[in-house]
Formats: sequence, C-alpha cells, structure tokens
Amino acid sequence: MANNKREVLNSDTFPIYGDENLPRMVNFINEPVLVFSSRGHIEIINNHGATLLGAQREELLGESILKFISDTCLTLKKKIVSSANYGCMVDLSSSPQEISLVRKDGSCVAVDLSISLLENSTDNSDALYLCIIHDLTAHKAEFSVLKEKATTDQLTGLANRHHFAETLDQHWTFANRESTPLSLILIDIDHFKQVNDTFGHLAGDKCLKRIGETIKLSLPHRDALAARYGGEEFALILPHCNCHTAHLLAMRIKRHVTQLTFKELSTGSAPFLTVSVGVVTQLNQRFKNVASFLDAADTLLYRAKSQGRNQICFE
Repeated sequence: MANNKREVLNSDTFPIYGDENLPRMVNFINEPVLVFSSRGHIEIINNHGATLLGAQREELLGESILKFISDTCLTLKKKIVSSANYGCMVDLSSSPQEISLVRKDGSCVAVDLSISLLENSTDNSDALYLCIIHDLTAHKAEFSVLKEKATTDQLTGLANRHHFAETLDQHWTFANRESTPLSLILIDIDHFKQVNDTFGHLAGDKCLKRIGETIKLSLPHRDALAARYGGEEFALILPHCNCHTAHLLAMRIKRHVTQLTFKELSTGSAPFLTVSVGVVTQLNQRFKNVASFLDAADTLLYRAKSQGRNQICFE
C-alpha cells in the first residue's frame, strides 16, 4: 500500500490528497522542496532536493526524513518523531530555521528549512507537510570570507586591533572566572621609523609582514592569538600561560626576529631589526580590569625601550 501511495504521489496527479497539481508544483519550484507525511516519510521531492541530498529521487521516496536531519537538530527530530506517533496532532509548521542536513554520502550541508502543513491534508492519517529548503553553502562561504576580512589585518594577516580587543575581553572573563593564568606580550620594532625613512614604506611593509609571519609561527597553541596592535607594534594573547612560559616565548620571538634578514634593507651589509618586548600575566586578580592589564604591558614595553631597546621587560 505504501509503495502504491508513493507511486501515485510521484505521478502527475494527486487524487488521494485532493490536489492533482501538487507534484507538478513541487517540481516547478526552483529550489529544494520535498513533501513528507505525518509519519515522516518522504512522499514527493523535486530534482533540486534530490541533488541537495546527493541521491536520485527514486531512492529518496519512502525514506524517513529523520535519516537526513543531523543529530544536532534534536528539537526538530523529536517533533517529527512525535508526529509519527500521533499523526497530525503535533504541529510541525515552523518558520525558516537553520539546521544541518546529512547527505547520502554522510557529508553535512547547512540549510534554512521551513515546514508548512498542507491545508488540503484533512485526514489525520494522511497529513502532509511541505518542506522548503534553502542551501546556505554559498552564504556560509561568503560570510566566512567577510568575517575574515573584518577581523584580519590586511598587511600582516594577523588579527586586527578590533578582533584583538574582543578576544582579550573573552579570555579575560574566562581567566578570572576559572582562576587560570592569562599572559599578554606587546612587541615593538626598534627604530622602525628609520626603516621607512631610509628604504621607503614599501620595504617597511615587507618587513612588517615577515615579522608578523614569524610571530604567528611562534604561537604555542590554537587558543593563542597574534595581532597587529599598531603601526609597528604586535600583541600576543596567551590563555593558560604563566609568566615564566610567556617570558620564554618572548625570548624565542625576539631571537627569531633578530635572525631575520631583509633584502629590502640591503646596503652592502647584512642589516637586521630588533624588538623591544613587554610581558605581563594576570593571575589571582592581580589587575582589576583589561585596561590596567594593557597599561601594565605597555609600561613594560616602554621600559624595555627606554633601557636601550632590544630587550624584554616582564613582571
């Protein structure tokens, strides 16, 4: 009986539910659409829907829609299960909601999905739901690109000042709540104005990019963040990092920067750049707020510069 129903539902007529044009209408819609019963079985699906799920239409007819909804969408899955148990007593209608669908090959795709009870479904045992799906793959990709542009310094590829501030606030809150150490490193390139004045800003930009890459490669773990803090200043946020470890990391970065050579600065000798560094650690409520934490790091940085540069000051 179920096979006969699906056969009729996929034909050009729709006498069982009183709408002979429904299959044609579903196939005409230029985005993924399917119709499923109150028992959760897919009764109609257009080519766009089949393509989205990575299968042929014939393979999908009669399958449970639950098979294609990710386990992360438990609320929706529970409602469909309830509908399967009690017919159309459970209202599955919903405005567009973002969920994850599982394709036939096991991969997942993010979609906006809306569900509507078809008005001509008057018989509880044969209630039908129209499901319209909008693939968010392109939207997600565009959003990811825009987000990266909004949070990244264009020259160095490190986090920009805005992203740095947001991230520091988040780690500050967590560190104080969980009583874990949080370290901050500020780095300033010594005499960088002379580089720009002597060799030009294009050469200076190339130096900044190389130093930024060196700093990024020195990050101890994925939770750490390196940012371009200002013109020739860089900042590192180091969650779960005590003062001793932060100091060792600052020493390594300082050494690596000193070892860099820059063809852009070639004047017959082997020029090099040095950095001054300030390192500070928040632990046991040492600093009252983020502002005082930043001020302490900045003070240590300028102490290093005032004491002759090319050195690290820490507390």
